[in-house]
Amino acid sequence: MEMGDVRWGRHATMEVEDQPEKSRSRHAPYEPVRNTRSAHMRMLGVLRGVETGRHRTSRSTGTASMSKACEYLEDDIVIKGTYQEQICELPPDVRCTIAVAASSDGTMFATSHGDHAIRIFSLVTNQVVAVLEGHTRTPWTLSFHRQNPHMLVSGCLNGELRLWDIKLKRCVKHAQLGTDRITSACFHPDTSQVAAACGKELYIWDVSIDAPPVKVLETSIGFLCLSFHPNGQWLLTCEVRSLGSHFRDPGAPHTPHFCIRLRDLNNGLRAFRSLDASGGGGG
Repeated sequence: MEMGDVRWGRHATMEVEDQPEKSRSRHAPYEPVRNTRSAHMRMLGVLRGVETGRHRTSRSTGTASMSKACEYLEDDIVIKGTYQEQICELPPDVRCTIAVAASSDGTMFATSHGDHAIRIFSLVTNQVVAVLEGHTRTPWTLSFHRQNPHMLVSGCLNGELRLWDIKLKRCVKHAQLGTDRITSACFHPDTSQVAAACGKELYIWDVSIDAPPVKVLETSIGFLCLSFHPNGQWLLTCEVRSLGSHFRDPGAPHTPHFCIRLRDLNNGLRAFRSLDASGGGGG
């Protein structure tokens, strides 16, 4: 990425063949039907449902649905168009871009920069439509609410969380988690809760009520990033497991630098899946 601009890309066309094979002439040119996205979205829904556990059917029906989804993808029904790149210009005094997040409705994205500001870009005009100021240190992480695309949370290097209303173009709520940097913050997919990592500590902040964030977990070294699973029941955490003794002593055995854990929100954030940096799994 070049300094002073933000690049984003999209597929120019995506057409979905939704007609049965026998209904078209062999010699007639391919003409997509008007409802070009319906079949594609249905298949994506099946795949997403199977992945998140929301697609619960009988064994036979579930197998048939998954088989149909795989057949849909393998038969090259989706025709991908050319990929276009567009540049969103930044002011010349902006030296670097730290974090990027896209809104759930696909109309805008947010970027944070070394000047401590957050800029909101319109994907319609490719122009900056809002500059959000208030952080005293660089915002390190950004996250849009999945159901309210005008709600944005940010966390910066001095441990401060801020909730922004994009329509009002201002901060509507803020909280101080500590003095360490906030490495990651993300919205729950279905509620107004925010998970935020500040140093060794993990917090849950319900922005719908007038209450401070609650510390729910602490590790020995710290967190790198967080992400809610789409089913809303699990939290994926990337945690520093070791500072890496092999860096200090080349002869020491290698210790994974970090591990990824899947934690159950309904069971006290107990980890029931774990993956270390070497690729091994655990219970």
